[in-house]
Amino acid sequence: MRMYWLLGALLVSQSASACINTIGTDRSGHQFSPGWYAGDELVEHLTWSSQKHYRKNLDDDSRRLAKAVRTKPDFGNLTDLGVNLIRQGRVVPAIRLFLANDSRFPGRPQTAANLGTALELAGFDDIALRWIRIGIRRNADEHEGTEWLHARILEAKIALKHDPRYLDGHSIAGVRFGNAVLPALPVEYPDGNDGRPVSPYALNLALSYQLHERMMFIKPKDAVVANLLMDWATLNLAGGPVESAEALYPLAERYGAPRTPLVSARLAEIRKLLAAAKRRPDGPVGRCPICEPIEPPRVPPPRQSFSSPRGPGEPPPPPPPPPSPPRQYRQ
Repeated sequence: MRMYWLLGALLVSQSASACINTIGTDRSGHQFSPGWYAGDELVEHLTWSSQKHYRKNLDDDSRRLAKAVRTKPDFGNLTDLGVNLIRQGRVVPAIRLFLANDSRFPGRPQTAANLGTALELAGFDDIALRWIRIGIRRNADEHEGTEWLHARILEAKIALKHDPRYLDGHSIAGVRFGNAVLPALPVEYPDGNDGRPVSPYALNLALSYQLHERMMFIKPKDAVVANLLMDWATLNLAGGPVESAEALYPLAERYGAPRTPLVSARLAEIRKLLAAAKRRPDGPVGRCPICEPIEPPRVPPPRQSFSSPRGPGEPPPPPPPPPSPPRQYRQ
């Protein structure tokens, strides 16, 4: 089971996609390498959990994990068993297991995140939201730092219970693109786990991660998934590969989003861009603002003045810290 959660992380973590060589087209009609799946391949990965081999793997894992827990009931094996129960749709036993895990192994962010997911699937959105917020407090980097979007999803679901029209003109992700056929990236962004606005890259990562996980369990039609897919499609049109926008708009419609005149105009414009790009494949390299994180500017250390040398016995300044190793995802 741990291998499958790691696979899930690889599916959505763009830092792990260096070996994927797809070609994308930006909103100016210039081609580039997004370093991740684009277009129909992206949609295929979004919906991979419905495939027969995935369901068979769950059955095989159930037997293996039950034996592992009997042999060694540690945090990892118990967590893997609970995740397997969630994926099988057995959310009530999963909730009981994770509550027991939280008592036996307190303070683990994985347990809080898993409880939030299981409780949401069981229909307890208010309690699920509390556990997701607990998980963020325990580790803001859990789930690649995207749980701020899970919290917004739960807030939207709670609001929908009081106002069935809550999503009319409302973005769950908290972004606005305007009504241009070729929209620009948003001017304002929602706050992430640290309370600061996320970057275009972080927004793209959050939509990718949360949709990959959500669509394992939620089949069409679903207003929440449709809302998220519409925003993700438009984000890709504004700052990513337009091939992904072309594939995501129809997927959003399958989940219940309406085919508006604006969406039809955007799809027509995408087809024009792609046709033009095929006629000039060797043009300028395109840009993808949502594909890579924005690196903070490198500030050189202040030059040491000869008039103010270090005092006697004063140690030299410490070297810069080494880069952080890639963080393995573990549910």
